[in-house]
Amino acid sequence: MAYIAAGRLKHAKLLVPHGDVRPTQRILRLSIFDFLADFVTNANVLDLFAGTGAFGIEAISRGANKVIFVDISSKATEIIKMNLIAIGIRDRCVVYQEDAIDFLVKSIRKNRTFDIVFVDPPFTKLRAMRPDEYTDFMLEITDRAKRLLKPQSIIIVKYPKKMSLPLPTGLTLVEQRDYGLNRVAFWAQTEYIIQEDTAHDPRINTA
Repeated sequence: MAYIAAGRLKHAKLLVPHGDVRPTQRILRLSIFDFLADFVTNANVLDLFAGTGAFGIEAISRGANKVIFVDISSKATEIIKMNLIAIGIRDRCVVYQEDAIDFLVKSIRKNRTFDIVFVDPPFTKLRAMRPDEYTDFMLEITDRAKRLLKPQSIIIVKYPKKMSLPLPTGLTLVEQRDYGLNRVAFWAQTEYIIQEDTAHDPRINTA
């Protein structure tokens, strides 16, 4: 069993199936949303490789407007739907059982846009790839995801810290944090990063 860490849904229980589907760690979610602060308020969020939906549900708890969850696993998407219904936020969310790249391609064609995109591929999938396959895969995911960003928005990528992460053109790393075997990178469009004098507490400029 997992729990929502903060916000109006704090302590809400999340169903977690046996197997490869794992919720984003509570301490990691706390750190991510501490960084995002008020930026999550009224945001439209895309949760790729959503698993149990912990990240997207946490976003709703903290004031996000709408979340789209995407996962190729039928087990994962059923768990997400059950969690959304149990918590009472099904009307604020959409769940797609679909390959992440296929979803991104369709979303680009449909001109969907998001304020926050969270990318969390399964470690088992990434570790099974050769280095060149991993680089190509991550770059394709993130390069397509950046095309769904609004002018002032952010991509958050969780990946094994022992692996390098290619940075798509037009984005800049504004924060990077390590949690055990995990690394979380925060990317924003270069022209919307706030000034160097707030480098110790960076935020997206929403002015």
